[in-house]
Amino acid sequence: MNDAPHIHPTKRESAASGAPTPLFGGEADSFVRQLRLAAQAHRAGRLEEAITSYLRLLAVRPDHAELHNNLGVALRLAGKLEASVSHHRLSLAADPQNPALHSNLGNALRATHRFDEAVKHHYQSIALSRDYAEGFFNLALCLRDLGRLDEAVGCFSRALTISPDSRRARVELAIALLMRGDLEAGFAAYEIRKRLPETPTPEFVQPAWDGGPLQDKRIVLYPEQGLSDVLLFVRFARELKRRGATVLVLCQALLKELLQAVDYIDEAVAEGETLPGFDVHASLVSLPHLCRADFAAPSLGSPYLRAPDESRIKLGRLEQAKLRIGIYWAAMPGQAQDRRRSVSFSHFLALSGDPELLIFSLQGGVHQKDIQEFGAGGLVHDVGRGIFDFGEAATALSQLDLLISIDAPVAHLAAAMGVKTWVLLPSTADWRWQLGGAAAPWYPSARLFRQALPGDWNDVFAAVRRELDVLKKATPA
Repeated sequence: MNDAPHIHPTKRESAASGAPTPLFGGEADSFVRQLRLAAQAHRAGRLEEAITSYLRLLAVRPDHAELHNNLGVALRLAGKLEASVSHHRLSLAADPQNPALHSNLGNALRATHRFDEAVKHHYQSIALSRDYAEGFFNLALCLRDLGRLDEAVGCFSRALTISPDSRRARVELAIALLMRGDLEAGFAAYEIRKRLPETPTPEFVQPAWDGGPLQDKRIVLYPEQGLSDVLLFVRFARELKRRGATVLVLCQALLKELLQAVDYIDEAVAEGETLPGFDVHASLVSLPHLCRADFAAPSLGSPYLRAPDESRIKLGRLEQAKLRIGIYWAAMPGQAQDRRRSVSFSHFLALSGDPELLIFSLQGGVHQKDIQEFGAGGLVHDVGRGIFDFGEAATALSQLDLLISIDAPVAHLAAAMGVKTWVLLPSTADWRWQLGGAAAPWYPSARLFRQALPGDWNDVFAAVRRELDVLKKATPA
């Protein structure tokens, strides 16, 4: 996404600078040296140090295009989005014919959800340079955000024609295919993610499973991208068991009790524990491709997780309440896209005060305090405070009539159990929910409520309230 900082002046700046100007103690190369040091801090992820250095240099060269560009990128990565946009505008004003600067402004605008304006600058970048692979790549990302998937696929393909070795472009193209519902081609293409440095691959001596026969073999399935993907893709372990494998699942400790209760898993092993012997291994995310899954098969969506037999979690009941509803509103801090996925607790609080609804919070982490901060201790029962793993969460979910949740692991768990689940999604949802529609592609018991406009949850909750009224009327007293 053009996030690498530059350390060289643009051609326009070089032409305008004339003879070297003494800077910082009279050293002619001091500016370039200090710019290089700031860029090194930037690349190393020391964003505050880089931002401070860029600002100091801007005091000397306030019209320096690359300085404004680098500062804009660093500010965007630091989450200071409006300042980032402004610096990219100043960068472009200093060098308006630079395609990279148009593209970086587009990236900053995309981060603020100003997608239409972002697209204009991305188009301008490729108009200035028809062989600018990064420009086509960044344009494709923005078109994908807008749901213009066919155009996005075309732009990703153009970027790969120019730069065929771009693994990042291949991964993002695969995600566009998955969002479009091209699951077979998408999962096959998505295998390239394993060649990215941020994709963890355990250093096993045993070979990776290639999709071959598994009769009488022991296979280890390992997590790759987080709790949600384990909960989503562990369904394919049923197929491995059917093929005669002994199935071992390496998982996060929070999932061990839950997965140990599943009949098609022979053993769940928490990360850090000693693995028993095995023959082959596979990433859980690779199973749809390796199993050559029939994505139209009804069995793929049937409930495949259940609560453990023993649990101390017991939900209360009120005689006048028709429905017991669970809620979950905030992603864990530090998770990717947590701000975009999270909802203010106030939206959920507006559902309380109805004697026909008994509301239970399954929220974990720092956002549990929202209940008390909003004065809702007598309106929402805080079950999440007493839940310490997903086995206990499953027990709580099994006692609910409905879960209303943002895109979070608990939503995947509820839907995998066959619990009625309403998932609240931002305008650009994660590829696992695909694009458009209320039906959840993996879960028959789930319904999707999508934002019409980025950041606007009002219409989403208006739809939730309407559907709650319908559900109450259909539920006997």
